[in-house]
Amino acid sequence: MGGLGHIHYLFVHDVSIIKDEETGEAVEVDNGLKFIGKCREQVNGSGRLIAGVDGNMITFNSVIHLDKNVGPIEVGKEVVISNDPTGKDIRIKGSVLRFTQGLLHNRLWV
Repeated sequence: MGGLGHIHYLFVHDVSIIKDEETGEAVEVDNGLKFIGKCREQVNGSGRLIAGVDGNMITFNSVIHLDKNVGPIEVGKEVVISNDPTGKDIRIKGSVLRFTQGLLHNRLWV
């Protein structure tokens, strides 16, 4: 990630959808946290706004800078940013508001 540095750790709340054999209904299975990669979290201390995927302006808590090789993370997915690689020292958690891929690095907003 160039000069940004890797000082935090990004995890996604991993949920699988399976079919209940008895009822035929879709059931969510919680697989816990899945490590995605190293990152750098930057707090939105000034209260800036961004355009959401629907074009409406939204306030975000943090922007997360990621390596370019981290693939898209869908809007609404629950993420955890941790100070440690085990995911226990939680810095921030929330839902993805937006994800963008750039030339040098990717970003997501929580």
